[in-house]
Amino acid sequence: MNLLKNYCIISIIIILYPLWTAAQLRGLDGSVLDKIETGSVIALWPRGTPGINPDIPEKAKPCGKRFFNIHNPNITVYKPGNSNGVAVVLCAGGGYAYIATGVEGVPTAEKLNQSGITVFVLKYRLPPTPGANFQHPVPLSDALRALQLVRYHAAELNIDPSKIGIMGFSAGGHLASLAGTMFSEYTFGNDRISQVNSRPDFMCLVYPVIATKKGETLSDTQLLNSDLSQKQTLESLFSELNVTTKTPPAFLVHAQDDPAVNPQNSILMYKALRTKSIPAELKLYKKGGHGFGPGRPGTDSEKWIHEFIAWLYQMNFISAQGDDNKTDASDKE
Repeated sequence: MNLLKNYCIISIIIILYPLWTAAQLRGLDGSVLDKIETGSVIALWPRGTPGINPDIPEKAKPCGKRFFNIHNPNITVYKPGNSNGVAVVLCAGGGYAYIATGVEGVPTAEKLNQSGITVFVLKYRLPPTPGANFQHPVPLSDALRALQLVRYHAAELNIDPSKIGIMGFSAGGHLASLAGTMFSEYTFGNDRISQVNSRPDFMCLVYPVIATKKGETLSDTQLLNSDLSQKQTLESLFSELNVTTKTPPAFLVHAQDDPAVNPQNSILMYKALRTKSIPAELKLYKKGGHGFGPGRPGTDSEKWIHEFIAWLYQMNFISAQGDDNKTDASDKE
């Protein structure tokens, strides 16, 4: 009887969650923030923006762990008890077919909060969404907009506008790498937020898709834009080919036994970064497989968040005494 009761409760939550989220987001456009707490959901784009429809509810399965049918992209805020000024826009994976925020997003955000990092879990638009043209560069526009919105509101969010990074897992890692290599190639929107610097200050790429050649990844066909030739589109999505001297420093994580995304993806990106003299660190763990999020219990992949935090200290994004000299963001750079 208890099992049946629990099943019914979970079923009701799954049915009502998209409607609750749509209601919570309706009317919000990120231009004004008030009383932002952990769990606050902020819509990225104003109502009326082409490709945005807050009235269409997103969908979730199973039990609110994977999301799709996203027509109103947004970020969910996870605030630490004591902010050190560092922030991360987190892009969960899912092969650009869904977004596994409940698997990779929320558990990782909660872990990072323990180290004083503010996290914004991103729900970006997905290319195979029925009835919509959300192919490249639409997901990228959402990632860059999230960085701009967070930087625009840095003062209200108690973060340093020069310490805002992007983190991505699997296909979300590909999206994060695009944001870090192609931020200067695209401009989206025409409001005040769209004028803010969209460059992430650092990247954390966790078992990322980097090279989009067929047979090497799971994401190439999902992202293709019919307005461009396949060759031109694919080459524009090879993140290792788009690294420049302006690409931000990066911390890369991969398990050697990953059956879905070859570790060569991270190795290629690491080599490309070092070729351009971009500070980068690559952690290849013996065990972990794919989709381990904050770390698969019983494997050495559990170390990655601790080592990422150590890297942030090494790169001076976090100071040993805490960030007592945070930049004033009141001018909304």
